[in-house]
Amino acid sequence: MERKELRKGGLKWKILKSITIFIAVSMAFSALAGYLYFVRIVREQKISDEEVKQQQIVNQMQFMTEDIDNFAKSVIIDETLQMALEEEEQLSEFELSRKKDRISKRLAFYNSLKTYVASSFLELENGGRYGSGFGASEEDYLERKFGIREFVEFKKDDSLQYSKPYIGLESRVTSPVVCYRVKIWSQEDFGKQQGTLYIEVYLNYFIDQMEVYGQEYENVCLAGSSGEVLFQNDKDKKIQEYIKKQGTIKENLSLRTENGYLICHAVGYTGWELYTLITDGYLWRQSYFVLNFFAISFVLSLGLVLVFTSRTLEKRIKPITYLSQQMGNTQYDSMDSVEIVHTGDEIQTLYECYQAMIGEIQRGIEERITYEKQKKEMEFDIMLSQVNPHYLYNVLNTVVYLAAAEKNKRIVKIVNALIYTLQETLNLGEGRVETTIEKELELTKCYLQIQEYRYPDMFETEISCPESLKGYRILKTSIQPLVENALLHGILPTESKGKITVTIEEAEGNIIVMVRDSGQGIADDRLLKFRNREQIVYEKNGRKHIGISNIRDRIEYLYGEPYEMKIRRQKEGGTEVMMRLPVLQDGE
Repeated sequence: MERKELRKGGLKWKILKSITIFIAVSMAFSALAGYLYFVRIVREQKISDEEVKQQQIVNQMQFMTEDIDNFAKSVIIDETLQMALEEEEQLSEFELSRKKDRISKRLAFYNSLKTYVASSFLELENGGRYGSGFGASEEDYLERKFGIREFVEFKKDDSLQYSKPYIGLESRVTSPVVCYRVKIWSQEDFGKQQGTLYIEVYLNYFIDQMEVYGQEYENVCLAGSSGEVLFQNDKDKKIQEYIKKQGTIKENLSLRTENGYLICHAVGYTGWELYTLITDGYLWRQSYFVLNFFAISFVLSLGLVLVFTSRTLEKRIKPITYLSQQMGNTQYDSMDSVEIVHTGDEIQTLYECYQAMIGEIQRGIEERITYEKQKKEMEFDIMLSQVNPHYLYNVLNTVVYLAAAEKNKRIVKIVNALIYTLQETLNLGEGRVETTIEKELELTKCYLQIQEYRYPDMFETEISCPESLKGYRILKTSIQPLVENALLHGILPTESKGKITVTIEEAEGNIIVMVRDSGQGIADDRLLKFRNREQIVYEKNGRKHIGISNIRDRIEYLYGEPYEMKIRRQKEGGTEVMMRLPVLQDGE
């Protein structure tokens, strides 16, 4: 036998490859899980930090609005202003002019105290209006001031604390302003409202803070109480699209949107809302260092593990390589024992198992020789079981008897049946141990035809087999011996007419052959021997008949489990023999 060249080092690299794939996949999943976890932590921390930053800017803006509110309160409680407002309304033109002048100067004085105040003016309950000093054109100015569209909307809605932005009428006011109002109550008459103080505040007073805050972000928006945009650093206008689609939030929260995370805080009682959109791209840039960390850690860890594993495998595989060399040098015609390497682990067990395997192979060779010898003996027994000298003797006696009686046609018929029987039973060589069910039934019918002349009116037969099954293969001379056994050892000993039934059918993917007779039934001792796998021997005229045991052995030898033969006594009398065979067509 040609021996293949032994490959060296193949096992190590196969194991190392498998370990590499396993460790790489395991570490990849672990690294991915860790990466996703830390990315989530980093993102949550970043969002939390942004919420804190936004809250800080909102707190600062609330402080600014509180400063405006405190400033307005300090104005309305001014003693000089209150005294001027408490004066009787029945004044002369001169006194009325002096009163307007005092109020205007006082308002102008307070305006000068705060740089964020553009102007201020009063509107009394009786319809009187006072500005912070506008000269001869004051009346016309106030008419136009109270006619500004944003101011009219603001005046109508008492729930608003700040108006929408608009451009003031003063020539020195070029930037937008928002109007803040506070009611003026009489100090002399409790619960009486004297009027309303309006203070125009430069919008830039708030926007300056927003511009500093918005430098760190791509998407920032300050929305007014009616949804108008007071400030925006929103290149793609994603926040405005959200507000337009969903409306203002009107509460402090952080929520997930299709573009990222939207953080919102209300600015005190102003009705304003500060929105910051933390985009996914921004969060990715903030957590990119986590990916680098895990990627570098993965590569370094995998490299160290593989170097350590490779060196360890080199030491552990060396005994296996030595065993492989010994196995490669083993000659199949003379198997010598191998030198066992004592490692104290599974490798030593492998050496010992190989040593035991060599012994088992040697014993197997010896058993194979014995088996082949037994097989030849079985085939010889099969051949002998087909040619029954006593049967031939009876047939020839019948031929002699018929010839003497000059029954020529019957002689021809019985001799033809004998010839067919001998052709089928003796044609066993060249592996022809199987035949079709149709031929086996024909053999059985020929046998029964001959026996009808030998034992007239002693038995009747019934053979049932579907046409669709007759083409399937079956053991040669397997049904005829069972029919012969039913006749010779079942019916004839009773000395009365009996019946033999042969039924062939397909059930649960098997061929079931049933041979029943109405004879005396199988003896208990013979049935026990059959179940104990002992041979059932019938002795007659000094000759042993072992046909049934022979058929059982052939079934087990050729087909194995679950194919079998069973024998049982019938309650109504007689014996039933069942064969379970595989479904085999020609060519299978």
